[in-house]
Amino acid sequence: MTTAPAVTFAIEAHHIDPNLHRVLAEQIPRTGQLKDVEAFNREVHTLVRTDLESRRKEMRKVDLDVATFICVSAIEAVAHNTVLHGAEMLSEKTVRTLVEETTRLVVGYLR
Repeated sequence: MTTAPAVTFAIEAHHIDPNLHRVLAEQIPRTGQLKDVEAFNREVHTLVRTDLESRRKEMRKVDLDVATFICVSAIEAVAHNTVLHGAEMLSEKTVRTLVEETTRLVVGYLR
């Protein structure tokens, strides 16, 4: 079981423009556009849940809705906090390490 593509995507997407991400994280709730972000988050949850469902045999017995919430939240937290705490200074090696360790975290939880 691998979640590396999802983890890589989340961390790299946040890493594209860390300053913009910081501003968006602060301003979106104030602009009234939070519903768009929530819709996007629902889509992400649906995609992750579908992926987990397809890998059910590789996982321990776990509620898929709870597992989806935990996996998405963990990946998003690492990606988001990476940006908020100096992502522009991260090397490619550090980003790879973050991806590997976050993948280990999520896969360990699921197995």
